[in-house]
Amino acid sequence: MKFTLTTPALIFSTISLLLLAYTNRFSILASLIRDLHDKAKEKGEKDYIIKSQLSSLKKRVRLIRNMQFLAILSLFFCVFSMFLLFFNQNLAGEIVFAVGLGLLMLSLILSAIEINISVHALNIQLSESVKEGAELDKE
Repeated sequence: MKFTLTTPALIFSTISLLLLAYTNRFSILASLIRDLHDKAKEKGEKDYIIKSQLSSLKKRVRLIRNMQFLAILSLFFCVFSMFLLFFNQNLAGEIVFAVGLGLLMLSLILSAIEINISVHALNIQLSESVKEGAELDKE
């Protein structure tokens, strides 16, 4: 495969879209955390569901921060790779590009973990809803 100056540029749109998706996730989580925090204060912070959701959201926020950081580093390495290729440092450019791809892969792995935590939080909410529904049926 011929490695040219345009090869690292191909990944720019991918990383940009990922960063946009990560930022949207972060914004939504920030809003959810604020809402749940207010509800926890109203209920005296004794609600198990709210506490477990806040704990889950805290983990997810940390993961998203790390996902964003790795994606930004990946973009930096791709740009640096192009810089090296521009100055005919082909081997160094290829190595730096490979590091950038590795960082992007780590970001995607964290994204999968974050999605799994999100599904777990939804399952907690659903289990509570099912319990409430069963209690209402008994009455």
